Amino acid sequence: MADAAEPKEEPTAASILGLSEDWPEQAADAVVNAVDKVRGVTTGPVVSFTRLLAYLIFGVFPLVIVLVLGLIAAVRGLEVALGRAWAAHGILGLIFVSLGAYAWSRRPS
Repeated sequence: MADAAEPKEEPTAASILGLSEDWPEQAADAVVNAVDKVRGVTTGPVVSFTRLLAYLIFGVFPLVIVLVLGLIAAVRGLEVALGRAWAAHGILGLIFVSLGAYAWSRRPS
């Protein structure tokens, strides 16, 4: 029996124009890559900044509150212990002036 010749595929319009058969997929990939690059350049810094802001709000703000309340407690505790408000303020003032003078001496020239 003679082998029947397989029918030849007729060239499609895409192959006539020199494009590969999967050109729609390549075009879609190019569009997706371009959009990803633009999104990375535009929204990447914004996302980083909002994360930093959230960490500052939820991390530093409570720390400041604790420090202020601790300072108030120190003043009140010294007032009760010493019996004089001016002595409590003087002692804490001396401590903070000493810390400030030390920080000032350690600053870069």
